Amino acid sequence: MLAAALLALAQPAAAQDDDEGKKVYTYVEQMPTLPIGGGMAGITAAIQERLIYPEAARRNKITGRVFVSFSVTSTGAVQDVKVVKGLGSGCDEAAVNAVQQLPRFVPGKQNGRAVWVSFTVPVNFQEAGATNAASVAQAAAPAANRAFTYVEQMPKLPGQPKTTDKTLAEAGGSYAADQAALQKAVLKNLVYPAEVLDGRSEGVVYTSFAVSPTGDVEDAKIGRGLCAACDAAVLAAVHKLPKLVPGRQNGQAVSVAMNLPVTLRSPSHIYRSEDLPTRATFPASTGLFEYIRRNLRVPAVVTTEKLRGRIRVDFIVRADGKVDAAEVKNSLCASCDAEALRLVRTFPAWTPARDAVGQPAATHQFLEIPMPLPDPAAPYSETEKVYTYASQMPTLLDGTRDYPAAITQALHYSDAVRREHIAGTVYVEFIVDADGLVRKPRVVRSLCVSCDQAVLDAINRVGPFTPGRQNDQAVPVQVTATVKFAPPAATK
Repeated sequence: MLAAALLALAQPAAAQDDDEGKKVYTYVEQMPTLPIGGGMAGITAAIQERLIYPEAARRNKITGRVFVSFSVTSTGAVQDVKVVKGLGSGCDEAAVNAVQQLPRFVPGKQNGRAVWVSFTVPVNFQEAGATNAASVAQAAAPAANRAFTYVEQMPKLPGQPKTTDKTLAEAGGSYAADQAALQKAVLKNLVYPAEVLDGRSEGVVYTSFAVSPTGDVEDAKIGRGLCAACDAAVLAAVHKLPKLVPGRQNGQAVSVAMNLPVTLRSPSHIYRSEDLPTRATFPASTGLFEYIRRNLRVPAVVTTEKLRGRIRVDFIVRADGKVDAAEVKNSLCASCDAEALRLVRTFPAWTPARDAVGQPAATHQFLEIPMPLPDPAAPYSETEKVYTYASQMPTLLDGTRDYPAAITQALHYSDAVRREHIAGTVYVEFIVDADGLVRKPRVVRSLCVSCDQAVLDAINRVGPFTPGRQNDQAVPVQVTATVKFAPPAATK
C-alpha cells in the first residue's frame, strides 16, 4: 500500500468569497478535523487506506508528488477537489479519488461559527520497491483480512444512535460520541484500584484493541500506562465490553484497530470545568446576573472614588453543588473584595458538573463581578468600531463561552409554541459592548415569530458579559450563536 505523507500548506490569510458568496478561509481558529481526530496525521491515515497506486505508475516507477486542493464546507463535506500540480500516469486521478473518499469532517470554526476552509495537500508517490509491492498486494487482499485504523462506519456499542450527516454536522461528529460512549462503558466496568481511590495515582491509561468483523474485542494492550494496578484494572474493564457493532468498509464488516484513552480520577478530584462534558451551572430559576443585581451591595467608595473594574473570584463547586474555597484573584478595593466574597459564599447551591460516567464532580470555577454594575439602559455609541474577532473574546460572567447553552437555559417558551411543539434552530447575532452589555440582538435565520422573540429575550436575560479585549482594552465584539429551540410538550 502506498505510503503518503500529507502536510497542510494552509497559511493564515484573509478569507475569500466562493461562487455562492460564502467566505472560504485558509486558516481559522479551529481547523477542520476528521471525526476520529488526530489532525493531519489522522487525515494521512485515512487517505493511505483509500489510496490506490496506479498500476501504470508503479510499473513505470513514476515518483513525485501530486498537489491537491479541496474545501471543507461549513457542514464538514469535502468539495471542490482539484489538482493544483499533477504527476500524470494516473497519479492525479488516484490522489483526487482518495481525497474524495474522505468521510465528513468536523467543520472548522471562526468566532464560534462553522465556516468553509480550503486545504492544499501534497500526496507523495514513492517508487514501488519490494516493500511497496507487498503493500499493494495487501491492498488488493480481501477487506476482511486487513486491520483498518479508520473505516466508513467505525465500531460502536450496540444501541448507539445511527450515524447521519445531520448528526455529524450538528453534534461535531458521531465518532466522538461513539468514542465517549466506549470510554463511559469502560469506566462503568472499572474496579478502581486503591492507588486511584486514595489519590496516589491519577491520569490517563492509553489502551488499544482490535474489533473483529464479528464485533468481538480482541488483543487488548496498554500503549502507555499509569501504574501496574491501574493498567490491569483498565484491561479487565475493556475485556468486559459487550460484543460491539463491527466496523464496515464498502458495506463489508472488517477488523478495526482502535485506541481508547481512559482517564482515572479519585472521588475527591477537583476538575477544571472545561475538562468535563457537563459543567456546573447556576440555578436556572434565578439567573446569575439577576442574582448578582439583586444581592450585590456595591460599597459607597465605588461611587465616591469613581472606581471601575471587575473582581475575579475563584471558587470550587462541590459534587453536592455547594460553593467552597472562594478567593479573590483580581482585586479592586478592600471593601469591594469583601463584598464580592460575601456574595459568592452565600450563593445558592449550583447544579454540579458531571464526569464521563454521569456522576456529580467537583470543579474549579471563577466569576468576574463588575463594579459598578453596568446599566442596560445606558445609551450605546454607534461610532465605536465593532470587532468580529478579538484577542480575548467575550465570555459569560463565569468565564465560559458556551453562548448557545446559556441562551437555551434562559428560554421561556410560549403556550402556543409548547402546544404546537415548534422545534428547530434560531440563528442570532448580537454585540457585546465594552461594558459587557448586549446590544442590537437580531435574528439572522428565523424559526417562527414567537420562537425568535423568545430567543432575543433570552439573550438579554443572559447578559451582561465580560467584554472582549483587544490590545488589553475592552472593545465591542459581534457574537453569533446557533440556538436549538426544543420546547417541552404542553401539559394537558
